[in-house]
Amino acid sequence: MMEYNKKLFLKSLFFTCFVLTSAFSATAQLTEETVSKEKWTLYGQVKTIGVPKASLEYKANSSDTSFILVLEDYRKELKSFFSIRFSSRGNTLENLYSLLMSFFEKENWNNKDYIKIFTLGDTKVTVYKAAGLVQLKTIQLSCDKGRIRLTKNEINNLFNK
Repeated sequence: MMEYNKKLFLKSLFFTCFVLTSAFSATAQLTEETVSKEKWTLYGQVKTIGVPKASLEYKANSSDTSFILVLEDYRKELKSFFSIRFSSRGNTLENLYSLLMSFFEKENWNNKDYIKIFTLGDTKVTVYKAAGLVQLKTIQLSCDKGRIRLTKNEINNLFNK
C-alpha cells in the first residue's frame, strides 16, 4: 500500500511539473519579427503651442490601410500619450469622422443624453460632450487608455478637412 501511494505521488508530481512547464513555456514565448521598412505617413495633426496634441497617421499595404491615432491625455498631471490602432475596412475613417462631428450638430449638442460608445480597432471608446466649457464646444473621447478633449476645428485638422 505504501509503495502504491509513493508511485501515485511521483506520478502526480511528474504530471504537475509537466503541466506547469508546458503552461510557462506557452506564455513565455519570444518571437522575433522582421523590422518593417514602411513608415507611417501623417494624415492630420492637432498642435497646442507647437506641440502635437493629437495625430492621425496611416500605413498602406496591399490588402488594407492601417491607421494609428496618437492622443495626449488631457489630464496634464499624467503627461502621457495613448494610441488607438484601426484599419480602413468598412470606411472606418470617414465613419469615425462623421460620428465625432455629429456631436456639433445643433440637435445633438442640445441633447444632454447624446453619448456614443463604439469599438475602434480593439479599443472600446466613449464620446460625450465635455462638461464646463460653455464658450468653446468640446467633446471628450475616453477609453481605458486615456482621455482627450477636442473641438470641432481640431477634429477637422486631425482628419485633414
